Amino acid sequence: MKIQPSTLLRLGALAAALALISGPVRADDDETTTTRLKFSDPAKPGTLKASLPWADLHITGTSGDEIVVTSTLEQKGQKQERPDGLRRLDEDVSFELSEKNNVATLQVVGDNVWAAHGAEFKIQLPHNTALMLRTEAGGDMVVENVDGDIEISSMNGEVTLHDIGGGAVVNTMNGEVNAFFKSAPAKAVSFSSMNGEIFVKLPSATKANLRMRSHNGAILTDFPDTLLKAKTESRTHVEGAAAPEAESSEASIEVVSAQAERAAERAARDAEKAMRDAQKAMLSADVAPHAPHAPRALRIPAIPAFGGKSVIGTLNGGGVDIQLATMNGSITLREAK
Repeated sequence: MKIQPSTLLRLGALAAALALISGPVRADDDETTTTRLKFSDPAKPGTLKASLPWADLHITGTSGDEIVVTSTLEQKGQKQERPDGLRRLDEDVSFELSEKNNVATLQVVGDNVWAAHGAEFKIQLPHNTALMLRTEAGGDMVVENVDGDIEISSMNGEVTLHDIGGGAVVNTMNGEVNAFFKSAPAKAVSFSSMNGEIFVKLPSATKANLRMRSHNGAILTDFPDTLLKAKTESRTHVEGAAAPEAESSEASIEVVSAQAERAAERAARDAEKAMRDAQKAMLSADVAPHAPHAPRALRIPAIPAFGGKSVIGTLNGGGVDIQLATMNGSITLREAK
């Protein structure tokens, strides 16, 4: 069964409209701003929260004790002198980096934050920093060499995780998810995309309970069956679609197909709303003032009900929960050798 093109295109309509309203404003390599800050208690793991309208993020974990942000946007409060001697009265789009209770916050500010479309951020931070990242409309994200827990919510753009060591939750509407774990995850992992492939590479010794679901795409692995024990759950019945008779006529098959298509479209709308709600809620919780260094629990969502087919199984006898889901795309689970 194929989903109507209008259903898929609707998911990217916001991105297209924004691109027409405000074109990219990328600066040259030498037109960047760099700022630094340290967590209140560098001896404790910190958290970086970033909520951006449309930007590319490249985050790298280092052995340093500070956050270093380099951006094609100016930092708030840094006014550039104009060669014509004029001064600007309105607030230009810029970024702001602040910190409280070991939580650093990065955001875009200004009278028109959507003018930041195409902005780039390169961030270096301590290895053990936890990340809570969100883009409202689009932008690619790359995270590498980070051991803290990672939560990402994206509307349009690829998400790539390299050499990560903590738990990870990624939800994206339109984009691929690629994740490479340098060590077996000790916390739950959840990746979902409405329109995009999911690629995950795990160490051979990973112990996990697996659940993988794709509506329109294959589910693949190179783990030998001696390590990965799995079975397929076929979901041929779609909610809202009548079961065909044993000897269905061509007309009745068309009716069932139309009902299934409408049910799939409803599922797409429900999944879209759920992801939008997750985006709104992801960064809403503040750190409790009485326990600024308390461990933060990962928010693991239920696997989206995309329908299609589902594969469940255990890797090396079972362990942490790993769930992977996409509506339109393949899922590939590879063994790191």
